[in-house]
Amino acid sequence: MYCLENDRLKVEVAEPGTVYKGARFDWTGFISQITLDGEVTYCVPEQLEEGKGTGGLGFCNEFGIDRPVGYEKIEPGDFFLKIGVGQLRKEQEADYDFFKDYEVIPAEVKTEEAANSVEFEITDATPSGYGYHLLKEVAIFDNRLIISYKLTNTGDHPIHTNEYSHNFIGINDRFIDAAYRLTMPQMKTIDVAVGSIDRNEDRLTWPVSPEADFYASIDWEPGNGAYNWEVFNDNAQAGVRELSEFQPSKIALWGHRHVVCPEVFADISLDVDESLSWKRVYEFYKNAEN
Repeated sequence: MYCLENDRLKVEVAEPGTVYKGARFDWTGFISQITLDGEVTYCVPEQLEEGKGTGGLGFCNEFGIDRPVGYEKIEPGDFFLKIGVGQLRKEQEADYDFFKDYEVIPAEVKTEEAANSVEFEITDATPSGYGYHLLKEVAIFDNRLIISYKLTNTGDHPIHTNEYSHNFIGINDRFIDAAYRLTMPQMKTIDVAVGSIDRNEDRLTWPVSPEADFYASIDWEPGNGAYNWEVFNDNAQAGVRELSEFQPSKIALWGHRHVVCPEVFADISLDVDESLSWKRVYEFYKNAEN
């Protein structure tokens, strides 16, 4: 476990292949807990019941939830790339399913740790000619967490995929209820496909604690407000804002009775030898700073 710590934040980052060994989430920069001022925690698991879910925890990201690299171009039995994880075996001629526990050949990860950061580096390629180099840094500065990415296409074919952070948030392990609010200044419309979510202008709330999953897709209007989203809990008197430095391609919201997960997607389209860099920035605070 890597532990980044300053006067405000303590961020616990799992070593690749320890806390998480699944086929879905990026093994690098897998953040299992974030603590503000020694008293406010933010990270909870995807599911509380053992054996349910896909092993998500805290702030963890995923590449290619619906567009894994090279999947459509290979035959069953061959391997495709899951960026940040390794090579996964395609078992049958069917659509990719991020819930499926595919066979994984883990990618080799190099790490370099500094006082307030840890860097991860992966180079991976398949026999089908797809390849990439990923450089990812998790760093803290005051009350901010900064995750920086640089992805390079090192293969023989273009890469068309996406990336998002799942952000399994439960402030001080408090369940979702009327004390929570999720503010999205850039939200135009929301389409709630599962469950119930109340909306008042740019604010989403849960007057009744949800008994099961909720899910929504959000239409976005770039340029409004100083942040993308903010989760705040009145009882804990603490919150977190996301201020990522890229143009989102899609916004989604998932949650359960114990967790709320705003998801901001980055679109990735790389020609051979082309690179893309982007950052995810989170600010953790207590009410006095709001």
